[in-house]
Amino acid sequence: MTQPSLADLRAFVTVAETQSFAAAARALHLSQPALSRRISHLENLLDVRLFDRTTRNVELTLLGRRFLGQVRGLVAELDRSVTSLRDAAELETGDVTIGCVLSTVHHFMPPLINAFRKKHPNVLVRIIEEGADEVLASVKQGEADLALNYIGMQDPEVDFTPLLKEPYVLACPADHPLARRRSVGWEELAAYPHARVSQASRNRLFIDQALAELPPLPRPVCEVRHVSTLIGMVENGMGIAVVPQLTLPRQPAAVVGVRLERPAISRTIGITRRAGRSLSPAAQAFAELLMANATLKPQRRR
Repeated sequence: MTQPSLADLRAFVTVAETQSFAAAARALHLSQPALSRRISHLENLLDVRLFDRTTRNVELTLLGRRFLGQVRGLVAELDRSVTSLRDAAELETGDVTIGCVLSTVHHFMPPLINAFRKKHPNVLVRIIEEGADEVLASVKQGEADLALNYIGMQDPEVDFTPLLKEPYVLACPADHPLARRRSVGWEELAAYPHARVSQASRNRLFIDQALAELPPLPRPVCEVRHVSTLIGMVENGMGIAVVPQLTLPRQPAAVVGVRLERPAISRTIGITRRAGRSLSPAAQAFAELLMANATLKPQRRR
């Protein structure tokens, strides 16, 4: 059996509510003959008379009243769905979920969210801040629309768009003997107490691979899971540490970064998204903003 169209159902509900073909035609921006054809088409399709018509009045039949009770909510819900979809497509409402590795949240997200909300104030931005593996999983499982990460380049389930190269630097207290240096060689670190991230961190893997041919540093005074904790250890004088540059405080602070050389190592920060999947309008707009504004700002020194 052929199903009624949404246009026919909307015409029926409008006539029933206005009790007038003329008023319903005006509300639907149709001519009266066009509206009459829609009602006749619906009645023929259902093989039921829905209205009793006279020269003055339009009244629902018993079956028409029953049918109105069944379809009025359906038409209203479909209209709300269409409006919601249109608003989301035009970025008048909706939401976007961004995964972000912990070490980059504070550097990128506040200014980007502020800029995004100025353009699209009614779109909700959700942030999933986790470690690199968890953020990658949030994209692959569809929990996040896209993510800012430094792993995933070789994963066939995601597309990786590089944004910038981020160097690893030496984090040390502002009054440390190395703090005023323009650069430091890795071999010089052995003379000072140091803290490091544990093997649970992807950053540790990157550093260990890059330094595989160098003599190992002495045993650390402390080992932590997250780089943000490491910065706190340095700030409290427990030692120096090797960290990604983006994790340093953005304003002049008690911890400063010094460029590391021989070798210089870095990681690539990029946007990850599920391979072969289209982004929602909100996610696409956020990705474009991210690509236009993702820069590695020069470190401020005391």
